[in-house]
Amino acid sequence: MYMRYKFFLIFVITFSLNFELISQGCSMCKSIVQSEISAGNEGISSGINFGIIYLFTSTYLLLTAGGLLWYFRSKKDQKNLEIQNKISERVASIHN
Repeated sequence: MYMRYKFFLIFVITFSLNFELISQGCSMCKSIVQSEISAGNEGISSGINFGIIYLFTSTYLLLTAGGLLWYFRSKKDQKNLEIQNKISERVASIHN
């Protein structure tokens, strides 16, 4: 457990310090934004950046919602299974 935490912490620190490594983007988007900025238009670059941020966050929000739904449903199913086991044990003790 401690080793996983340590690995995760090193991973996060490494990628947060090296922003240039993770902020490359696709070459097509990058070339469009650079050509528009050099032409003096900044409207499309902010639109592309907003679109990228929207797609990035929506994916992680959906994954988080799915994970939370799965977690709480499995917790509820586990509780129901425990109740069924208790009932089965009581019935078995009555018949013995």
